[in-house]
Amino acid sequence: MKKFKRLFLSLSLVAFSTLSFGAVDNVNRGVVVDDNGQPLPGVVIALMGSNLSVVTNASGAFSLPSTVNKGELQFSYIGYKRQRLNITDNMKVVMRQDHKLLDEVLVTTQKRNQSAVDVPVAVSALSGQSLQMLNVKQMDEMAQYIPGLQVQLQSPNNPGYVIRGVTSDDGASYSQPRISVFQDGVPMSRSRASVVELFDMERVEVVKGPQGTLFGRGAEIGAMHFINHKPVNYVTGEVALNYGTHNQRGVSGFINTPLIKDKLSNRFAFSYDAHDGFIKNLSGGSLNGKSALALRNSTRLFTDDNTYFDLILNYQYDDYPGTSFKSNSLAPQGGDVSPFTAASLEEGKRLGIKRHVGGATLLSNHDYNNNLHLSTITGFRAFKSNENFDADGTYLPLLDCEENEKGVQFSHEMRLNYNKGNFNGFVGASYFYENSSQQAVVRSNLQSLYPAYAYKAFAAKVQPQITKLAAMLPTMLPAAYQPAVSQMMTGLLNKWFPSSYDLTKTSKLTTTPDFYGDVKTALAAYNISIDDMLASLGTQGQTILTTIKSASALPLNPSHYEEGTNYGINQAAEVFADGTLTVAKGLSLTAGLRGTYEHQRTGYKSSTQSDPLFGSILYQPTDKTVYASDNYYSWVGRLVANYLFSGNNAYVSISRGRRPGVIAFNNSADNISHLKPEIIVSYEIGLKGALLNKTLSYDLSAYYYDWSHFQTMTLTNSTGSIAKVYTANDAGKAHCLGFEAGIRYAIASNVSFFANYAYIDGKFNDNDENGNAQEYAGHSFRLTPKTTYSIGVDAGYDVSKSTRIYFRPSYVYKSKVYFEDDNDPQLTQDGYGLVNVNLGMSRKIKHVIYDFSLYGKNAFNKKYLIDAGNSGNQIGFPTFIAGSPSVFGAQLRLSF
Repeated sequence: MKKFKRLFLSLSLVAFSTLSFGAVDNVNRGVVVDDNGQPLPGVVIALMGSNLSVVTNASGAFSLPSTVNKGELQFSYIGYKRQRLNITDNMKVVMRQDHKLLDEVLVTTQKRNQSAVDVPVAVSALSGQSLQMLNVKQMDEMAQYIPGLQVQLQSPNNPGYVIRGVTSDDGASYSQPRISVFQDGVPMSRSRASVVELFDMERVEVVKGPQGTLFGRGAEIGAMHFINHKPVNYVTGEVALNYGTHNQRGVSGFINTPLIKDKLSNRFAFSYDAHDGFIKNLSGGSLNGKSALALRNSTRLFTDDNTYFDLILNYQYDDYPGTSFKSNSLAPQGGDVSPFTAASLEEGKRLGIKRHVGGATLLSNHDYNNNLHLSTITGFRAFKSNENFDADGTYLPLLDCEENEKGVQFSHEMRLNYNKGNFNGFVGASYFYENSSQQAVVRSNLQSLYPAYAYKAFAAKVQPQITKLAAMLPTMLPAAYQPAVSQMMTGLLNKWFPSSYDLTKTSKLTTTPDFYGDVKTALAAYNISIDDMLASLGTQGQTILTTIKSASALPLNPSHYEEGTNYGINQAAEVFADGTLTVAKGLSLTAGLRGTYEHQRTGYKSSTQSDPLFGSILYQPTDKTVYASDNYYSWVGRLVANYLFSGNNAYVSISRGRRPGVIAFNNSADNISHLKPEIIVSYEIGLKGALLNKTLSYDLSAYYYDWSHFQTMTLTNSTGSIAKVYTANDAGKAHCLGFEAGIRYAIASNVSFFANYAYIDGKFNDNDENGNAQEYAGHSFRLTPKTTYSIGVDAGYDVSKSTRIYFRPSYVYKSKVYFEDDNDPQLTQDGYGLVNVNLGMSRKIKHVIYDFSLYGKNAFNKKYLIDAGNSGNQIGFPTFIAGSPSVFGAQLRLSF
């Protein structure tokens, strides 16, 4: 693979060494800007009476063949009035906004600039302007407005992504994504490094359904692509400050500066967002708070009219207090078990998350001519995270956990786009490498863990022999003693092996039951010696006596420690092609294929010192690091037919998605799962377009998919471990039927309305791949509400030419959610809705826009859970995490 990597990079260099050769003679004809003088990329320019069309580049500039020096050009851009102008030299075209039309986001889902209506794929896009209008700063907030998408953020270190019922949330270093996450073309799907702050955004694209052809090896059911603003060739900037309840404070902004006119520009953006924890920790500090600092610097270099490079540097530092994993079975002293009230997590202020994520991205683009375009994306990312959390959710030291994860990643993609006549497509190749590790540490006071949980494991070992002795003893005594001794032994058995302990009264035991001492004391009342009695039985009696003594009054370790570290090294080489052929007026066929070679190497080690009585809690020890590896060859693809008519697009598609295979050590060197790749085959029909003179846009899609080799984790008993262990298997089968809809309506020039709806009915099949009955047959997918919808209004009023007031309320709803695949009724969240409101005024004074707003999130303080179950479930202490309460605040934004 090292040879392949060197060869691949060499080919990229060769490709760009030819940038100055083979290009046809194009002439820079001008630039297109908006009415504020800002360049507009992606404007479609058509030469009337011909098939020639071009698109403005990132600086708003456009070129035409040198042979075209006269004629009429038509300029078209979504949300702007269409213009026709005669060709002249050094044209400067100013596009005027048409407020009666919807400002639709252009997308690059198919690796070229297109209106979302023209893309025969279910894609939802939010522009940076829309994110600002909705006051969205986090990925989970964004997901509320995208049908078919759920984002769960326990913390930036523990995200869960769900598209159309398929969840991607495994944090192990060997895990493989089901949903691809990209930032400016660079994959960042590794769970612990995938959460980013949303600031200075150009747009977010969420593509649903299997998208491996377009978004690579991890897009089994879709992808999220976060596209940031790039430098432009003029001075512009912005700063925003906000303050709110829970001591919410934030500052964000950017400054864009041309360094060399028309050649070199730079853009620096920043964001700081923080609030205190809204759950009090009675053991010290607070929980469910936030502190995130993010920085980005982007530099754009134009080497000539046809070639430019972007260098993007990203860094984010998160310093969060602990997550409120709260037990519902043991209330804090003086408190209750509600997840919405104070917790008492005994590690106090030590709990928390510290995470560093950084990376460098190099983008290059070259137009050989109007038909041929070459681009490359090279990315390097690194992360390091530390999280301390109380997994049992109580004030007892049962499972105090720590996770340390780190990793590095390198990726490179080279793509050649071709567009001529009735064909538009691309071919390319990519290389991906990552090396990461995850260490999990468990600290436990066995004196507390014994009455809480471990007594069950101890009883399973010794109770059969002790019960046998209790039944035998009375028969060895004179008849007059037998009833009393039998009753005595029954009482002792109940004392030694209770069905459960009342932890409010017995929260700590220093030793295991003193079987020998208790029996000796009890029999002494009858002047009977247990030693003499058993000695009279010879060898059998001596064996029983030894067994009783060896299990009696054993000290319980107050400082049990164990750890397990898993390693994951992944390499992948891919080739791909995708093309659209127009076969008749309005009718197009699209086909795409991606082939992948992967090499995976997984490792596991544990320095756990097994307790002599119980063994380990979760992680079984190893003598050294053990490894397993495998190679995978695979393909994914899509076939699409679509028909464009009168600004509308009807399509039907079939696509094949894949989650890479997984090599999993189930917390043991001897328990390895080689999981087959998951496969999803999806069938979809859709209709999207614009009506009412393009004041109403709509997007409808219906789909069905079969999901085979479903990889799941189930809690099972494990030899040598006290707690149940999550064990991986891949025999599952499932299916899903769904429907999505979205509309946007410009009711008037200052009033618009949006609504989104999604229905997902995903269930496990009755039988697995081998024809066996499935444990979860008929169960619904976890983290997947059957119904979601969001509605909102953007209403404005122009007080004067320079002053505008606005009101932007929205409502989002989710139906019942199961947090685990077993659909445990205890681990659910019933349907709920949230109201968000923004009210403000914007005023332009000279070249500066002042915007002051008041906002409310979850304005009616609806109580809801974002997760339940978690690691505590492994020892019978499921924990619950509360969602954010109401937040109110004010924001001042200055833009120029």
